[in-house]
Amino acid sequence: MRVIACIMVIAIHVCNIYNRAFPDLPHTDYIIAALINAASRVSVPIFFMISGALMAGRTPDLEKSLKRFFKFLAITVFWCVFYWVWGRVYLQKSYDFHDLLTVPTSKHLWYLYALLAIYLALPLIQTLIRNLSDRMLNYLLILFGISVFGGYLLDFISVPIQYPIALIAENQYLGFFILGYVLYHREIPIRTGICGALFTVSVLLVTAGTCWKSFTHNAHKDVYFQYRNPLLVLAAACVFLILLRLPKNGVPRVWEKFVHHVADNSFGIYIFHAVFLNAIDHETHMPGVPAWFGIVLFVAVIFLLSDLSVTLYKRAVRAVLPSRSR
Repeated sequence: MRVIACIMVIAIHVCNIYNRAFPDLPHTDYIIAALINAASRVSVPIFFMISGALMAGRTPDLEKSLKRFFKFLAITVFWCVFYWVWGRVYLQKSYDFHDLLTVPTSKHLWYLYALLAIYLALPLIQTLIRNLSDRMLNYLLILFGISVFGGYLLDFISVPIQYPIALIAENQYLGFFILGYVLYHREIPIRTGICGALFTVSVLLVTAGTCWKSFTHNAHKDVYFQYRNPLLVLAAACVFLILLRLPKNGVPRVWEKFVHHVADNSFGIYIFHAVFLNAIDHETHMPGVPAWFGIVLFVAVIFLLSDLSVTLYKRAVRAVLPSRSR
């Protein structure tokens, strides 16, 4: 599951470069990029769902959770500094440190910010989840739906939410986290075929809406690509269920080693792929390559280079600090 989500995240960022080139991009290329972009956007909610499935129901341990938080905070600080240097030296971009708490030094690091917020509150979340009945847990998810989706829909008519629901506050990432726990630990009476159909319809609607709005304004409009979009959440939940139902021995032995390898490297690939994405985008004109070929090519190259870099880094760490790598 992590392998698929990891590749999809890279696809999102490659497609963004294509989509943002509009209107200086053929309509056909824009539609292809928008379709792949929409389908791949299930990956971010799935990452949070995986974390929720594995962590939300555990016995709360405040000391362990705080250690995890501070360790992850150190990782976040390191990569923020790394991408600040990368931006200044290579990309020649300035950065205002007054925005540090809201805008990371590289856009993709927002994911670390969102995880930090969840990790800090994790013992409280675990205590809440373990003590809620199924009915109350359903009610909690309904409140998340009202808050997140309601806020998303109200944005279309420029109506702000002045007083958010207590404990919820439009935090869609915590909602994905808890949704992952529920989907993982319950028997959901929806057939896999229906999940596939719902995913397909949702992605097509998001793609059609994005193309319609962008073509109408003659500029890329990504409002339907937001992770608060109910269609994308539905699509992500369906993919999560489909992947959960795959047989445990469904991966051919030839690919099993590769899948485990990439799953172990997935976090590092996510963090480091922006280096190669930035470099390729900086040195070439990516949208100049037809989307049907270029997106696959760039995703494959960035993925392989990122995976290789993470693998070499891990080997270097094991060589320098063999006791810590065990």
